[in-house]
Amino acid sequence: MPAAPVILLALVAAASVDPVPPPASPAAAGPAEPPRVFFAEPRIATVVGERQADVSFAMAHLSALDRYLEYVLGAMPAQGSGARVEVADVPGAPDIQARAAAGQMLIVVRPGALSPFSDRCAEAAARAWAGRVSLSAGVPPAAEGWFLQALAAETLVQLRPALADLWLREASVSPAPAYADLAAGKSSLSEAFLLWRCVREELTSTESAAVAIDFARGRSLAVLLAARNRSPESWWPMTRAGLVLSRPPVSLGMRESSDALDDIASFVFDLGAGDAVHVGPDIVPHRRLAAVRQGVEARLRALRREIIRQNPVFHNAWRAFGLWLEKFQDAEPAELAALWRDFERERAEARALRAEIEAALKGAGG
Repeated sequence: MPAAPVILLALVAAASVDPVPPPASPAAAGPAEPPRVFFAEPRIATVVGERQADVSFAMAHLSALDRYLEYVLGAMPAQGSGARVEVADVPGAPDIQARAAAGQMLIVVRPGALSPFSDRCAEAAARAWAGRVSLSAGVPPAAEGWFLQALAAETLVQLRPALADLWLREASVSPAPAYADLAAGKSSLSEAFLLWRCVREELTSTESAAVAIDFARGRSLAVLLAARNRSPESWWPMTRAGLVLSRPPVSLGMRESSDALDDIASFVFDLGAGDAVHVGPDIVPHRRLAAVRQGVEARLRALRREIIRQNPVFHNAWRAFGLWLEKFQDAEPAELAALWRDFERERAEARALRAEIEAALKGAGG
């Protein structure tokens, strides 16, 4: 393990003093109590700090990026080299410092007001993951600035999903920044977010993780676009405009949520009689088959990505189905059967409530 950074070790907490201290002899005064250090260990990086609230706050951002990488991009957890994020309020120090030391990433973040501290924790998470990916391949951290911004933005969106819609709405009334400034990391977090979303429009679902890893190791976006015969200066504003125009609603309607739930809860597998549509209990006896296991894992990733947009009427039904998916591999068949019944009950109640609401709205309209 590398030696603890000087920055953190140099911090000494002052001993608390009463407003009117009682007289005490020098012999009775003991040594100052050393500062307490809290730490947490999410998968991307170890978090260290002198205040538990700061450590928990930073950990939430690292965990959010971890969820995004696994469930949205399908990326495997970073292997090899480690990373450490220290939360330390050092007067005169920059808001965030990042460097590679002894084959590991070290990021020091200053705490502060909620919003800027959140932005810094998101950036720290992005730098920790990208740095680990680079160092594990024997490459010094060299990710382009826009990509680090984009990962930080996706981290914030995991924590505050409405940000994605806000940034798309803001983009609809503002011109695209110059591609050169954006690629160099000189534009806003929201525009880097849009640039990454535009890049993903060029990729298949299976390419996103590999491209993200390439970008973390320093591959240039210009190289990727050139390989696809795209001119960055024309591709960027045109793709951005299309992305803004196709902005999905923040929350789906009742019909869309119901239809999407029916789709995601139906499985198409060949279980010996050709491809056929199956409901959950049909596939439980076949869950050791690779195709079934992978299909259910894909559904769980899709559910975690889409549940935030579902209509509140169907939210409980989506959650119930998600619990069945989470338990699919390891639970006993009897437990899975009970969970499926819970899901069907929640879906039936949601459908009944939808019918009541639609009837009431129709009556009001009449």
